[in-house]
Order: sequence, then C-alpha cells, then structure tokens
Amino acid sequence: MKNIKNIIFDIDGTLVNTKKVTIPAFKKTLESLDKDGFKVKVNSNEIMKYIGYTIDNIFKNIFKSDDKVLIEKAIHYLDIYEEEFLSKTNEIFFDGVFDVLSYLKSKNKNIYLLSNCNKKYLNIVLEKGLNEFIDSPHCSEMYNWKEKDYVISTFIKKTNSKSFVMIGDRHKDIEAAKANNIKSIGCNYGYGNKEVEKADVIIHNIKDIINIF
Repeated sequence: MKNIKNIIFDIDGTLVNTKKVTIPAFKKTLESLDKDGFKVKVNSNEIMKYIGYTIDNIFKNIFKSDDKVLIEKAIHYLDIYEEEFLSKTNEIFFDGVFDVLSYLKSKNKNIYLLSNCNKKYLNIVLEKGLNEFIDSPHCSEMYNWKEKDYVISTFIKKTNSKSFVMIGDRHKDIEAAKANNIKSIGCNYGYGNKEVEKADVIIHNIKDIINIF
C-alpha cells in the first residue's frame, strides 16, 4: 500500500476515542428524553453497536422505533451534548493519532476524513488539532446523509484515480471500500472488532499505519 496516494480516515473509533465523547453525550440525551416523557432504556453496549452509522439510523436501531418526533428530539439533544463534551477536553484522540498523521504528510499523502457525523461535529473535531493535517474533510451531512460508498465514488470521479485506501473500524467502512474496488484497513482497536475481519489489512493500534506506508 506504500504507493497509495489518498488515505481516507473514518473519525469515531478510528481517530477519536468515542467513549470520551459520544457515550457521555448519549447518556445525557437519554436523560433529557426521559424528562420530556420518552421512556427509552438503552445500555452503553447497545449504543456502541451502532456508532458509525448515520445519526438517524443510530437512534432508529437503539430505540427500535421510527417515531419521527422521538428521533428528531434525540438528534437535537445529542448535537448539544456532543458539542458540550468536545469543548471540555482536547484529549479525544487515540494515542498516536498526530504522530501517524504527521508521518503520512511527510510521505506526501493526501489525507481525507469521511464520517457519518454532521458538519458541526466534523468542524469541532478539526479544530481540536486535525486541521493542519487534513486535506479534504467530509461528512454525511454534506451529501444529504448518503452512505460512504457513494461519497467515496465521488472522490474517485473527482480525482480520476483509484489510488485510495479506506481506514475505519466498522463493517460499513470496509464494505464502502470494496464497493469501490479500493483497499481497506480495519481498525480492531475501535468498536467494530470482528466487523473488520474482511479488510485487506487489520491493525491493532493506530500507530501500525506507519509500518504500512
């Protein structure tokens, strides 16, 4: 993979340790929904199963419901609380993230971000120190919440190149890469674990990327 020019990173579970932000934000979201009269019971393990999905699909899955009012309120609260937790700490990244990104830039790689988050979350994460390394940040909201396979296809068309690799911790990352006939690296230190077993390469630590490129 050393000759691959464009590297696409997922965010949550790949660069960002979601347990420091998303899980606390989800818990506060559930508390607020309870105060609003929505009696929903969800444990942390259930939430972790769906981190990396688009936000509406996360709530549809964990609530086992298509209740539009419930889901819209949940999205509203989560947006508020994620911003709150992100603003409180800079230590949201897995150890070694900045070393890896710095190394990749030294190798003249183009670094993309692609997450199923919204634009606000993406921008806050960028401001936490990623800005200087990222050439092309993207999120699902920028594409009307389309799946990653579609977004990657736009990268390929725009650059007229398939010199890409997708790095992520969920099966959707690996499947998006395969749908576009590009390479994939699965991060089993994230939250998908066995979900990434079909990746071309599996890493156990973000720092393992240095040995690949």
